[in-house]
Amino acid sequence: MDLLSGSTRKTLLISFVLCSVLLLRPASRAFGQETQYTPEEYAAYQAITGETDIAKKSDLITQFFKTYPKSTLKQHVVADFQTALKTLEDGKKWTQLITVGREFLSAVPDDTYTIALVAAAYSETKNYSQFVVFGEAAYKSNPSPNLAYAMAKAYKSLGNTAKFLSWAEITVSKLPDNYEMLLELASGYGDLNRTAEAEKYARLCLKAMQAAAKPEQTSEKDWTAYKTHALMACYYIIGSTAYQKTDYVNAISNLENSLKYNTRNDMAYYLLGMSYWNTRKLDMAAKNFAKAELLGGNIAPSARQQLENMWKASHQGSLTGLDRVRAVAKAELTKK
Repeated sequence: MDLLSGSTRKTLLISFVLCSVLLLRPASRAFGQETQYTPEEYAAYQAITGETDIAKKSDLITQFFKTYPKSTLKQHVVADFQTALKTLEDGKKWTQLITVGREFLSAVPDDTYTIALVAAAYSETKNYSQFVVFGEAAYKSNPSPNLAYAMAKAYKSLGNTAKFLSWAEITVSKLPDNYEMLLELASGYGDLNRTAEAEKYARLCLKAMQAAAKPEQTSEKDWTAYKTHALMACYYIIGSTAYQKTDYVNAISNLENSLKYNTRNDMAYYLLGMSYWNTRKLDMAAKNFAKAELLGGNIAPSARQQLENMWKASHQGSLTGLDRVRAVAKAELTKK
């Protein structure tokens, strides 16, 4: 669930641009302090600064650098173009910004300010395959935590799990209380059956969520839904990991906590059934197996089989009385 509003998301995605303006933009020097330049060279520079059409300005700049590759006026040409490019950003003219920005970068490939603006423009147009290209280049010169976050989100949208996990790791190394990325990491590693990493990030997410305040731009309803989902997922991941390690006491504790936030999680009931069975609490095991069966999910056939096997083993091969267990389980599910 994305808790960020559109305006907040934009601020996160292009905040590194603002840093670029201050840290990476070349400082202007007085013309009198520079090496001499030819009248033709200066006239070409004046033509650039006098051009108001940014597309034509971009063409003039490209030609200028081809003709005068070692010009002492380069920093002034770059500064003039950056000012024009910022005007496109302010006007949200993202497509035009991308076109002229990329043309400029063909002549000045190391201009970090333009790289950052082009990355932001690709993000705004949701062209994530190009955003990550320019975003990675921008991150090398300005390793902003907000850019790392944007890169993780983009790679997730592109379905690139390896890159997503990598950038999510970078994000939480810089923003340790970012519960969104912590939850995504816990779930992502869980899906890959990398249980150690999944448990690690689930625990960190729990800690962050317990200290988190509702974001100002998020409604109470959305925040409650998100927090409920996050706590359910984290407790479930920790509980299922404990079960895999045969730590049934901790499995039971965390799985029961998970069910406080989602009473329809059939896998949680199934793992509780197995955990209670392994700790010889057969009544609790039977009830949880019955709930997993009654919910009718993919685990239902296995839950039914385990329930009947366990019941027969403790009732001399008979299933008598099992209907009462299912009735109690159904009543409890109905209440919830």
